[in-house]
Amino acid sequence: MSARPAGLIRPEDVSIITGQATVPAYLELDSRELTKFDRDLAKMAGYYASSRDLFKLILEDRDTYLFAAQVSKQQLNAAFGGALPGSGEFGFQFIRSKTILGTSSWVRVFAAAGWQDVFGSPAAPIDLSTTSTAFGNPQNRVLIVFPKLADLLLPAKIREVWFNVAPTDYPIWPVNFINLADVGIAGLPAAVLVQKNARFFMRGNIEGAGQQSAIQPLGLTYALGPYMVGSTQE
Repeated sequence: MSARPAGLIRPEDVSIITGQATVPAYLELDSRELTKFDRDLAKMAGYYASSRDLFKLILEDRDTYLFAAQVSKQQLNAAFGGALPGSGEFGFQFIRSKTILGTSSWVRVFAAAGWQDVFGSPAAPIDLSTTSTAFGNPQNRVLIVFPKLADLLLPAKIREVWFNVAPTDYPIWPVNFINLADVGIAGLPAAVLVQKNARFFMRGNIEGAGQQSAIQPLGLTYALGPYMVGSTQE
């Protein structure tokens, strides 16, 4: 058996859902790219995390994020440039509300209790093939992966979630948010990987009517450099 290349993450090393029956093709990051990956992931976790516990919770998903980077390298056909990619590279950043909701904030009010559309809906899923500037025009330029959910308004209001990553429905998952200072974090049984030009939605079982929430996917967007710096990102 040949030795595994340094830094290579294989599909069996991580737990992901993609909506597809086959494993997505992927390309190993070279040594320069891998150095950028680990350096910039730690830096991003450090500036984003409001506590040491959150910093650790982000970095514990390093292998999932690296596998998603390998898939992104294949699908975006570009070299990995870290958190500050050049125009011919792809990079990563934490998932923004612009990409998912087409808004400048995650804060919303769920008027009714029970099952509600949280990210997209069956009729209008989150669509990474859209050219709409409301979502920053992600077509051919963006993948996302998230192994956790976060809510910046405590206590978290969602107790169960149901994902569809097109075309596949997944089982309903109960979620338990752990409060870390000013944010609630819930792990998922499998990370959600939404590939280039793919679609997904998430419904949630909301506890109580009239609930204000800042629920968001805690994970990374992988995107070509022009997507990350374009004026449509405002």
